[in-house]
Amino acid sequence: MPLINYVALRALVEELDALGAHPAPDAAARRRLEDAQYTVCVYTGVRDPRRALGRARRLLAERPPTAAAGAAPLVAAEPVPLGAAG
Repeated sequence: MPLINYVALRALVEELDALGAHPAPDAAARRRLEDAQYTVCVYTGVRDPRRALGRARRLLAERPPTAAAGAAPLVAAEPVPLGAAG
């Protein structure tokens, strides 16, 4: 069962939002976008980056940010079979 650090996941979603808001101007920015998409897939257990981002948003919606962002504990997420997830 994967553990999710919601502080890190929230930062990753924010980074994806920022990277996706504008076309990647250079190879380094495109690579960072690809890396962030891959990471959100790993975090959520979903292979498709768009579906993974949607799942990440749902997970974050279920867990509002805490007052002390660094105090968010690791929490077990529900298991997702890789073949059925996307």
